[in-house]
Order: sequence, then C-alpha cells, then structure tokens
Amino acid sequence: MMCVRILPRSLQIICMLLAILLITATGYASNGKIVGHIVDEKTGDPLPGVNVVVNNTSMGAATDAEGDYYILNVPPGSYEVTATMIGYKQITKTDVNVNINHTTQVDFSMSETVLEFGDAVTVVAERPLIEVDKTSSRVIVESAEIASRPVSQMTDLMMSIPGIDYNPSGELTVRMGTLDQVAFMIDGMRARNPLNSQPYFNINLMAIEELEIITGGFDAEYGEAQSGVFNIITRGGPEYYTGTVEFRWIPPGKPHWGTALYDYSTERYWENTHARHLQWWIDNPNMWVDPEGRYGTNPECAWTPEAAYQYYMDTHQPLTDYTERSGYQVEFALGGPTFTDKLRFFVSGRYRTEPPITGNAYRKMGEWIDGTYKLSYHFTGNKTLILSGYYNRDYTCHGMEYLDFVGEYGNKYAYYDYAGYPESRRNGQTLKFIHNIRRDTYYELHLSRVSSYESQTEFPSDTSDWTSADIQRDYLRATDEQGIAIPNAWDEIVGMHYVGYWYRKEDFDTDFTFSGKLVSQLNKKWQMRSGFGLTYYHMDRYQEARAWEAVEDKIYNPYEGNVWWSNKLEFEGLIMNLGLRYDFYNPNDKIYLNPFDPLDVLTAEAEGREPNPEIKPTYTFGQLSPRIGVSHPITDKSVLHFNYGHFFQRAPFGEYGEGGSTYSILTTYLISSEFGEEEPRSLGNRELKPRKTVAYELGIEQDLGPVLMDVTAYYKDRTNDIRTVSVVMYNEQIYKTSGNSDYADAKGVEFSLRRPLRGFWGGYLTYTWETGINGYSGDPYIIYPEGVTIQVSQDYNIGDYLSYMRPNLTANLTLATPSDFSYLGGLLSNVQFSIDYYVSYPHKQISSDVFQDVVNIVRPANKNANIRVRKDLNLFKGNSAAFFIELENAFNDKWHNVDIMEGDLKAEDRARYINSNLKIYPETMKNGAPFKDFYKYNNLPRKIIFGMAVNFNTKNGR
Repeated sequence: MMCVRILPRSLQIICMLLAILLITATGYASNGKIVGHIVDEKTGDPLPGVNVVVNNTSMGAATDAEGDYYILNVPPGSYEVTATMIGYKQITKTDVNVNINHTTQVDFSMSETVLEFGDAVTVVAERPLIEVDKTSSRVIVESAEIASRPVSQMTDLMMSIPGIDYNPSGELTVRMGTLDQVAFMIDGMRARNPLNSQPYFNINLMAIEELEIITGGFDAEYGEAQSGVFNIITRGGPEYYTGTVEFRWIPPGKPHWGTALYDYSTERYWENTHARHLQWWIDNPNMWVDPEGRYGTNPECAWTPEAAYQYYMDTHQPLTDYTERSGYQVEFALGGPTFTDKLRFFVSGRYRTEPPITGNAYRKMGEWIDGTYKLSYHFTGNKTLILSGYYNRDYTCHGMEYLDFVGEYGNKYAYYDYAGYPESRRNGQTLKFIHNIRRDTYYELHLSRVSSYESQTEFPSDTSDWTSADIQRDYLRATDEQGIAIPNAWDEIVGMHYVGYWYRKEDFDTDFTFSGKLVSQLNKKWQMRSGFGLTYYHMDRYQEARAWEAVEDKIYNPYEGNVWWSNKLEFEGLIMNLGLRYDFYNPNDKIYLNPFDPLDVLTAEAEGREPNPEIKPTYTFGQLSPRIGVSHPITDKSVLHFNYGHFFQRAPFGEYGEGGSTYSILTTYLISSEFGEEEPRSLGNRELKPRKTVAYELGIEQDLGPVLMDVTAYYKDRTNDIRTVSVVMYNEQIYKTSGNSDYADAKGVEFSLRRPLRGFWGGYLTYTWETGINGYSGDPYIIYPEGVTIQVSQDYNIGDYLSYMRPNLTANLTLATPSDFSYLGGLLSNVQFSIDYYVSYPHKQISSDVFQDVVNIVRPANKNANIRVRKDLNLFKGNSAAFFIELENAFNDKWHNVDIMEGDLKAEDRARYINSNLKIYPETMKNGAPFKDFYKYNNLPRKIIFGMAVNFNTKNGR
C-alpha cells in the first residue's frame, strides 16, 4: 500500500484522468449477469443461434458457435428466462434469481420437434447453493427472506451475519470495526452522515429488493471502508400495480425490568415511604430547607412543613404515563406503471411511535418517520433513467429507545436534558442514467446528494434560556444515621434542568457526488470494469459548549474522489477478481504551522500586534490500493476462496461534543482568551493521515445437500488509527487535537450453515470467534514547547493490549406450510413460523462479564429469541391478507448486569449473590437505600406485537 501527498495543482492531472473516464458511470451498486450453455438434449452438441430472452424485459442474447451466451446488467430480482430456436421446443425457466455482482448460471437442454417453433416447456430453475464466483465473505438477503424473518429493523437483520455483533462497550461492530468504517449504500448512494460517516439504518424493510453484506474482500469498486460494505438495492416499479399495508400494535406495559419509575405502591424508591408523606416533613425538619437554604429547624425558615411538603408534591409529578401507553407502526409499499408503461414507480413509507423506555423523557411518545421512492423511465435504445431517494425524521429525546444507566433514578421528575432538545433529519437523492451501448458493454452515470441535519437546542416550553446558569433543585437534605446523603433523596434535581444546558448545536451537512462506471464483457471469460467518483462537501457547523464557553461556527468544503479498475476472469477451475483503486481527499482548509500558538494570539500579544497566524493550504492525500480475490471450485460442491486487499479511509471531517477529545480533521472549537482573542479548545488535525487496513481472508464453502456450510478465517492489520492528542501552548493552556498514534489488528473465524427457504423449511446457524490487539505508538499523547514548566504526567498507555469480543451464535429456523396443506380442514395452510435465536457467550477477560470477589464468577450467557407466527389468507385474484404475532425476547431471558453489584453492599448480600449463581439481588444498599432493581439486567423484557397486513396486485386482473 502506498500513501502519498499531492500538491493541489496535481488535481489538474487527476481531473484529466477523470475526463477520460466520463464515458463511464456510477460506482458501487452493480447489477448481476446471466450466463449459460445450451446443448441438444439428445446429442449433447452445443446449439449456436439460440435466442435467449429475459421475459418482460428488453434484455436478451444469442448463443455463439460453442452454445454459450451471456446477458449483462440484469437488476437483482427473480426472472423467467426463455430459450427459443426453430425446430426445437421452447423452454422457459422460472425463479431465476439474479443477485448484485453475481453471475447466475442458466443452462438449457433443448429437444427437437416437428413444429416450426416447437412446443413450450416451463421448468423451475434449480438454484445451486454454491456461488462459484464468490471471492469474498458475502451474504445476500433477498426480499422474500426479509419478509419471512421476525424483524422490523435493519439492525435486527444485520445480527444474522457472521462477524457482526456488539462489542463490550455496546457498539455495533463489523469484524471488530466500528460502523464509521462501513460503506452503507442505497441504490449506489452512500447513505451516511457526511460529517462523521455514521450510516443511515432506518430504511423501510419493505423497500428492499436485495441486501448484499460484504464483511471481507470487497473489490476495487468499493472505497471509504475498512470493515464492510452494506449494499441495498431498493425495489422498482413492476409491470402491474402491487402494494402492501402492514400495521403493528404494541400493548401497554412496563418496558423495562424492575419497578416502574412512578409505582407508588412499592417501597422500592425512598420517596415512596418518606418524602411523599406529610408526616415525614413534620418529623424531620432537619432534612429539608426553604428556597433561601434555611433548614426547617431555623426559626427564620419561610416554610412550614406543610408548605415544604406541598412544593415537593407539586414539583414531583410523573413526567409520563409510559406504562399505560401503547405503541404502533404503520408501513406501506406501492408500485407499478404510470400513464405510460415506460415510466414506473415504487414508494414506501413507515410511521412508528412508542413511549419512552425509561419514562423520564420530555416527549410523551417518540416518533420516527421514514420513506423511500424510485422512478424509472425506460427510453428506446436501451437507455434507462432512475431517480430514487430516502427521507427520515426522528422526534426523540434522551432515554427514548435505550436504557439510561446514568440519569433515570436521580431524575424521575426532571428531564435529563443537559444535552438539550434534539432534532434529526436525513435525506438522500440519486439520479442514475444507464446506457447499454451493445450487448457486451454498458455504462452508468450517477449524481447524488446526501444531507443530514442535527440540532440540540433549548426545550420549547423552557422559560429559562441558554444563558441561564441556574440549577433547579428541590429542597431535600435527607441523610442516614451517619449523616451520609441518601441516594435519590438528597438535594434531588427537579424541573427543566439537570445541571443546565451544557451543549447545543445546529449542524447542516451535505455531500454531492458524481460518479461513473463502464462495464465491458471483452469475451466469455473476461469482464472489465472501471469507474470514478468525485464528492464535494458543504458542512455548515455550529456547536457550543457552555462549560468551556467554546464555539465552532464555520463552513467547511472538503472534497475527495477515486478512480478504480477491476477485472473478473472466469475459468472452469479458477475465478479471479483483480483490481486497483486510487483514493484521494483534501480537507480544503488551512494548516496552522505553529502548534503551540496556532492562531498567533499569544505571540501577537507579546509583540504588541494583531494576530497573523502562520498557515499554508492543506494538501491532497492519496493512496493506491490493490484488491485480489480468488475462487477455486474444487468440485461442483466445494469452493475455496481467498482475498487480499489494501483499504483506505480518511478520519471523520468533524464530530459532535464539547471538545474534550477530537478524532477528526476539521474541528475548530474556539474559546475566548484572556486577551479577548480566540484560542482553540479543540482543533482538528488538517495533516491527519488516512487510516489504512491490510486484510487477508481464506474460506471454504461446501454443499452438504440441503444446507451450505461456510468456514472463513480472516486477519486485518490497521495502522494510522486516530487518537486524541493534548497540546500545551506557550501560556500553559491545553487544547485537543488528533494524531495518527494507534494501530490494531483483528482476527477471527466464522462458521455458518445456511439453507434458503425451500419447501417446508429454511434457516441458518452461525458462530463467530474474534480477538485482536490494540496498540499505541506514533504521535504522543501530549506535546509541549521547550521552556514550559507545566507538570506533565507520565503516559503509561504505550504498547499493546489485547481486545476481546464475546463469541456469539445466531440461528434461525423458518417453517412454512403450503396453501394446499389440508390438515385440520386447511386451518394450518399458509402458516409460517420463524424464530431468530442469539447467544452471546461471556468472556473471562472482559471485566463486565465477571463478578470479582473472593472468587470470580463468570456471568451466564446472554440469550435472546424473537419469534413470529404468521397466517396468510388467499383472497381474490391473487390478493391476500395476513395476521401475525411477534415476540421479542420471547423466553424473557435476562442479561445479568454484574457491574451493579460492585457498589456499596452488605457482605451478606454479596455472599448471597455469589451463592445463588448471580440470581438473588439484595433489597437494600449498605446505607439502607433501596437497591436499584431497574439496573439488574442489561436487556429488555418480553415484548408482544400484534400485526396484520394486506397485499394486493393487479397481475391477475389485467
């Protein structure tokens, strides 16, 4: 792998190269290819001149002298392929499935007939389990499989893929790489936040025609990724009208373990038995104060016990009735032709609303709105124009969708709101032009726009504004016998503020991408592809951290691009994907040359002049990355694959937060200095080198008859990872920047068994084991100029340390009965049962998996089962309805939180916890306060969802 820096004027050369490629078109999402061999059924001789067409499309080919044919640029989906020749029976093969970047083999054996065109024969195409041309770790999930699974969110679907799991910190990872290292594509458009590369996962599952997940070995077509590629092709409009409407209802109930936040019938919370009773205020005047801070025992106290009690009750009303509210989701999809059959459409939408999981939220209900659309126009002359896009808007707030292990108990009656009131909008549009120049060559052009809006501001009904520094608290001063403050009783914070608003932002980030690709089948064995991409960013940033009085208010316009070349060579016993990719980026900003006074404030003040910082323009980083993938079919049932590649990815351009750390390139967080000028609080490193990964993979696939077995081992070596660096300035003040200081490797073994849903059953079983090393070298943690006398602590985080992932097992079993299943009078016909099962095994080297005491006890495995039972009813003319029940965490499994037992507990309670094998939790803490049973488990209890769906189409009514 070669990393170079190019002066900005060298971009002229790059632009000239791109101009040469302008006959090409869009990168990323490739269609598939159909190939085949046609012979005489009786003699086995190849048949030249056979016409092969993909029914209901304009795609087709004719066999050559050796009886071979190929059809390029076939969109993913299920097709009928027909072969015709004078003197032979016409043959149509149905259920021919075409996948992204995959060659589908469709062979024919034709028999002679005395008729001119012969009789017509229809057969169902057999789909082999083995993909002989697969040179990477790739899983294809088609729309039919998505519909059969007990999932409603993309993240649930991802968990079935080997190598994808949550790390010990709770982050979703792909082969131990975080999600910003993943390329998430929707119809060739990179759907992510342009600022920090976080992907958009909320796409409607109904909109997906096919999902391709590559966790290793992605070829030169894909960039800006180190850990994986998620490639989504959305559904297009069919030749007839089709639609689906689905409704899900979640009954009311307590969505978490333990005692409900506002359950006053128990003694779980201190105020239930104390502060919510007037007699306590009368009996304990030494434990409360008036608004001036005078205790109830003080003769000058402005409050009587009755007044203090009434104020407490008025300000401690429940925020929500979250246990009494139900949730629901409505999703629809509609597609078909328009006023002309050349123009077809497909749209989908989803509205979801649920109460907050923890109850202590500003919003009574969370709301999520998502939608997609696609318009395709087919011109004469093998040209197609496609417009597609997505939209998302969230109405949420802190603690809405997840357990908050920081703020619930101390803030049952106050919004945990120092982060402010959030708003989020995301959308993307892409325009794609496809031109089949001839049967062996086509190109695409692609123009896309991706936008993300994020804000955090004051709450709409808040009477105090951002500048208010008041901290609203109640007037309790409750202590135990030793004078120690009682948890969740002393000086509890109420009202609109936790500790005031500490952070706010308004961020509007957009990227514009023009890309292209040319695909040419040079001969039957060699397909060549080349492409390019150019992306220009407009990032309008405002964020403010009040604790430091730091502000970032700036517009950035970085740019990046790529050119790539890839070859697919297909021989009888060897398939190779060989490619080269060149990526480059430029922050398009300025480099501050003096790190110890980057804005020249200190030096200018000392010299009595205006600041004039030393700067120079940023330069362009570039890297050439080779990609090699090899597949070796040992037999028709065994395939060995190997891949090797270099992968390039810049750091995030920016990030959100108060500036306490930075891992970005362009952050410019400024504070006011003692001289009235601006100094950095955090300053992204414009010279930050790109992150690099070198990856290797070896795997074998074996057709075991009904199932496909895959065993893959991988190794990834990462360098130039990002760390936060502290810089001491001349005045001994410190700001944060970023540096290329870290490295890591990851290795793992993935095992899977898969069977597509055929006949009565289908499913999968996967097991993943991973481990790695993280290391620190390169740029130091802290740098300072000569002569500065500030005491700098010794940094001990140098060298390697092992990182661990929990081994995990995932499984699915889907059972389906046919429509003619007559048992019990047909009651069980068209019934589908599906279960997803997940097991995360504890690791004794992960501290949160082990309860450490006199003896160390490893917690039980985390388990989860999601189940769906669905009954379909056939209506008229191919229309249908369905009713289903889904269970999330169907068996009510509990994920033990051993960290909660590390607190101040009685010795006998700890002993009882150990002797019960981590099952019996205490009732009280050592100081007598109730034990926080809310925290006992890290997951959520069983959730029941009832649903119904209606499907319609006009295929049989036309």
